[in-house]
Amino acid sequence: MKNLSLYRIPIAYMILFTLLILGTGIWLFFLSQGLAGSEGLIATIYKVIHSPEAKSLHNFIEVATPHMFAIGALIFVVAHFMLFSTNITQRTSLMVSMLLFLFFLFNIFSYGAILLGFIISGWIKLLSMTLFVGTFLVLLLMVAVSL
Repeated sequence: MKNLSLYRIPIAYMILFTLLILGTGIWLFFLSQGLAGSEGLIATIYKVIHSPEAKSLHNFIEVATPHMFAIGALIFVVAHFMLFSTNITQRTSLMVSMLLFLFFLFNIFSYGAILLGFIISGWIKLLSMTLFVGTFLVLLLMVAVSL
């Protein structure tokens, strides 16, 4: 029989590590959009909405490729902790995991849509990032209460 209490140590470490990754990812996104200047966070969000920072197709490929690998692997690892869940059904965890992958792809490709001129407002990027981070936090909460 498995001793499920021992799984709490790597799960706690993984949750802390993942929260730090999410926090630094959001911070780096806002830094790349102009937060490093004298403006505050609200002014940077306003700037993202009205005139997102111009990027090239080469920059998009350079950013999207490692993000798709690294974040996909992170989602894969976090979602697999749900296999040991005794409180949450596998159907629910599968649905949240699939939504997370879809929101992640939406987040990456919204950047490409802005780049190619399909979207001129940064609202779609902020919405996609909010959906992704919010769903990831739900999955982390599910993992935290699953054992």
